[in-house]
Amino acid sequence: MGTEMLSKAQLKELARRVIVAQGNAFIKELLRGTTARIGASKEDFAANLDAAIDANELTEEKLQAWLAEVEGWGDQHLYLIEPPQTEVATLAAGIAASPHADALNASASLDFPETLALKHIALSDTALSLVWHQGKAGWNRWKAKDFSIQEGLEHYRFDAYRQRLDRSVVRFEWRFADPYCAVLIHRNPEIDHRAVFEDVRRTLAAIGCGAAALQAIPLNQAMKVAASKGKGVHSTRFELDGGYVEMASTLAEGGIEAVEPVRVVLQAVDTGQFDRAQGMLHFAAEEHGTSRRIAVQVYGREGRLRIWAQCKREDIVRIVELLWSYNGAP
Repeated sequence: MGTEMLSKAQLKELARRVIVAQGNAFIKELLRGTTARIGASKEDFAANLDAAIDANELTEEKLQAWLAEVEGWGDQHLYLIEPPQTEVATLAAGIAASPHADALNASASLDFPETLALKHIALSDTALSLVWHQGKAGWNRWKAKDFSIQEGLEHYRFDAYRQRLDRSVVRFEWRFADPYCAVLIHRNPEIDHRAVFEDVRRTLAAIGCGAAALQAIPLNQAMKVAASKGKGVHSTRFELDGGYVEMASTLAEGGIEAVEPVRVVLQAVDTGQFDRAQGMLHFAAEEHGTSRRIAVQVYGREGRLRIWAQCKREDIVRIVELLWSYNGAP
């Protein structure tokens, strides 16, 4: 099992590579648990995190727990799939006998290779979690660093780009009490979703979960019920082979519910006449119990969600629970 502890130097490197890449609100939340100043910029955060590590206020255990809640949750694609047909009681033995035994309870990894690699497995009495890493470097246009020079009769212009190092996280999450599992894929466009599904399938097979292909669970009914409830629906599209009906609100707040003529038309649509449904939903914190307002695109036929905000594990769990309750409603 990968239980080797990280040194303070490695923890600081982890802070710079991972934590500083997270949203500022999440970093501030972590620093509030220490006596270190919070600061206002990424540079402040990095320095203050280093200070908290030196003071033994930010330990590996705390960092690991924090990362498990914020890294790889939100700003992603999420697929709901059928659970493996296996005995949960056999998983521990299956992992121990597999080529992935070292990933069980492994420490947070500094390594984000160019190709997807399994880095962590967590198994408890209630859940199985598999985590893959993939790193990608890119360049963002950075006009503030542009400059030009004159050399004799020649004039040169230099356009600046700032390097971006992406840590992409892919998760397979199975809470044994739920009738579904989730595959969560970072929104990095260079990650091939089909390749992810194949990696997940192979890994599950290796730990004794069978070699069957992963079966997505359609969410057409969830979108239909959400539309019938009205609140938070910003767009809908109901489809069948011969055509489709599409409605949307162009308001930043309020959605279709706030546009009476469109709302009336939506209420008149018999969604049961359509085979497929998709649309955009907004989950408001005060109404749905999430930590912030989260926009979610639902692709019913694919069993896929596109979550547009970085958030926490508990937010994703809440959103999926809500949509699942819609998916089973008449």
